[in-house]
Amino acid sequence: MEQILPLIENGQLPLPTLPAIAQKILQANQGDTLTTEALGHLIEQDPAITAHVIKIANSPLVGCSTEVTDLKTAIGLFGVMYCSQLAISLALKQLFRARHNVIAELIQQTWEECSHVASLCMAMAKSYSINPGTAYLAGLLHKIGALPILRWLDEQPELALSKADIALMVEQHHANLADRLLDDWCFPTTLCAIPHTYNNLNHPGLSQSGQSQASSSDLVAAAYYFTSSNVDKIWPDGAVLERLGLTTDEIQEKMEHWQSLIG
Repeated sequence: MEQILPLIENGQLPLPTLPAIAQKILQANQGDTLTTEALGHLIEQDPAITAHVIKIANSPLVGCSTEVTDLKTAIGLFGVMYCSQLAISLALKQLFRARHNVIAELIQQTWEECSHVASLCMAMAKSYSINPGTAYLAGLLHKIGALPILRWLDEQPELALSKADIALMVEQHHANLADRLLDDWCFPTTLCAIPHTYNNLNHPGLSQSGQSQASSSDLVAAAYYFTSSNVDKIWPDGAVLERLGLTTDEIQEKMEHWQSLIG
């Protein structure tokens, strides 16, 4: 604890490097040079991501009437933006690995929780004209700030902290670490805000114009509340539900419906 806290507080904790395929896709997106062919070439460099994209294309959530057997067809089905952000999300999984048993358990738990929120956001996105790839990536990033802490601890020869101590440290510092990490990775500003809004059903939203349209941050907040509480919860009224166009009486049933779409 004495070693890591000064590193966190002084902004000196080492940050993990974004996987190469994700870096290339982000750069191509920013340069507006990402075509179907170019994206296919990038994704094909990672057979595991290629296989996963095709698997998702054949999932009930997508609802394609014919079997998708190749990457080009999958990109055509999803669209370049959706598929590019999906590929970035899948590449991030490579960072969620650890050697220490305690850290491995925590990092796997973090990945599973983020993946659940992300999948739920993707299911919700269709109802709000939000790009499903953007929604999935937003959900996956809501606790990305835990990574620098967990990976630094995993590199230490001895782990002197308990699982409870580590979980508390992550809870206290992950949002600010996410700012550094997502800025270092050159992610869009809208995604950088997610770690600060995911646990607030009354956050003001991402719009600068005052419009009440739902955004990916609203999907993440609703999905997080649903997945982190018991099924008989009482939903508080707030800005997020208002932008989603749902009352406190309607939201639980809707969330259970979206949950059923992802299995």
